[in-house]
Amino acid sequence: MSDEQSPWRCARGRPYDPFPVLDALAAGDVGALERLRDHLVHDGAVGTASYAAVPRLVDAGQLALVAAIELGREEEGAPSLPTALRTPYLRAVEHALERVPGDSEGLQAWYSLHAARRGHRELARALQFMDRREILARHG
Repeated sequence: MSDEQSPWRCARGRPYDPFPVLDALAAGDVGALERLRDHLVHDGAVGTASYAAVPRLVDAGQLALVAAIELGREEEGAPSLPTALRTPYLRAVEHALERVPGDSEGLQAWYSLHAARRGHRELARALQFMDRREILARHG
């Protein structure tokens, strides 16, 4: 499906099909994650394509992007979670929260996602923007 035919919208409101880029991410394309970030979250805004991508992002271990999408979902003006995407989205997020990552980057994103799901938006945002290398150098 081309972007023009996609039923979903990117964070900027244009039609966008995230699945070809998600396939590229799964195949090891190093630029795919940046392309996804560019389309799925923009200045805190998300689109319905962001919601559609979440199950695959969870499978790929991209919790930082999932946390950003979850935060964007609660922003004023964010699109509602479409009925067809609701169950897969919520199951994927809950599945992500059940698995504790072993690396510091994944753990920081996991905590941010937890905070977002529990309504601690300021904490979730702070965790997203904190430089873990600086924190570990200072306190680790």
